[in-house]
Amino acid sequence: MSVFRALLRAGTRLYRRLFRRRFDSRTREVAERLRGVPVFGHLSSTALHAMAGVTHRRTYRRGESLYYEGDPGLGLYVIESGRVRLVTERVSEATHELRMIEADEIIGGLSLLGDFRRLETAETVTETQVLGFFRPDLKNVMRRNPKAGMEITMALARHLAAEHVELIQRYEQQADARTALRAYAEAAEAAGGDVPAEM
Repeated sequence: MSVFRALLRAGTRLYRRLFRRRFDSRTREVAERLRGVPVFGHLSSTALHAMAGVTHRRTYRRGESLYYEGDPGLGLYVIESGRVRLVTERVSEATHELRMIEADEIIGGLSLLGDFRRLETAETVTETQVLGFFRPDLKNVMRRNPKAGMEITMALARHLAAEHVELIQRYEQQADARTALRAYAEAAEAAGGDVPAEM
């Protein structure tokens, strides 16, 4: 290795050490909060801080809606405190509760990966504090730090894939394996995707 290259590397290391970005207390606190969320718990510190730097903290009163069924999905929410219930009116004329969401869970993750409409309404049961992370925020992270953006996207994709597999298994328990796999194949075809070879 040439002397010039060694000096350049030493200078680069010194520059990074001296001028490395110092995160403000809010970014550090949000990054630690995100580390406690199972979906994002394995992200690198760089990715967590990149995500934390662009999240939006919001507080909702009891009975407010974060979003409505049928709305365009713009991003996900991490529940910091409080409780949110997911409801739908598709099943019947009345509101039907699908699930209760607690602290350190996420909702709306699918909308980060595409322009999908909300499948349910998310309404608060108690005063609730959330962190919002939206598609423009992800694009911003990807532009500034592509590696961090890819980590966040992959974490979300793994989470959604696990939900997908769980959905098929639950459908299989309610019907049968052939019906579940046929429905999966038809959904993949309707979405324009390829059905995996394992089918």
